[in-house]
Amino acid sequence: MLLPDCDQCGFTSCLVRHGTVVGLLRKYAAEWQRVLTGPGLGGRRAGVPHWSPLEHGCHVRDMCLLFHKRLDAIFGTTPIAPDHRTAPYVGLAAERPDVVRRYRDEEPRQVAEELGWAAEALARRLATLTADDWDRDGAGLADSRLTVDFFTRHLLHDIAHDLAEVQRGDRSDRARPETAARHNSE
Repeated sequence: MLLPDCDQCGFTSCLVRHGTVVGLLRKYAAEWQRVLTGPGLGGRRAGVPHWSPLEHGCHVRDMCLLFHKRLDAIFGTTPIAPDHRTAPYVGLAAERPDVVRRYRDEEPRQVAEELGWAAEALARRLATLTADDWDRDGAGLADSRLTVDFFTRHLLHDIAHDLAEVQRGDRSDRARPETAARHNSE
């Protein structure tokens, strides 16, 4: 199932092919790393219901880590999500991707490293999928159109959308006040 085209970020679902997923993920991760290590990040701010570039980057890192759990659930396999003990960094994101942290308090360069590692681990896993794997759906899902292909397109769109939002400097089109409040509560 294809996603509708997005006028805000330019993501076009029909252009995403199984053979391009890994390259797109790596491309987006590299762009995110440039954002997170670039000058003038200005990632720390409080009391604003919109995410900063740093917070968006943390979210993208965590989406890549948590996507492994979605794949594990769909394939009904023993979890093979990345193990923090084998990661090239020791960060809370790898140890406990399910723990809500204050994204604004994280270090941008560390997030850039973690995002790169998480995206690469996911890219390698996606590269191993067969044609049949892309069509697999989750056993407990009500709609059989919700396949690995669909969820992967959705993930790529979310990553691209957040990136475009940050690059525009406009965080108003897709504010996440409830999530931002949760991640930034003191």
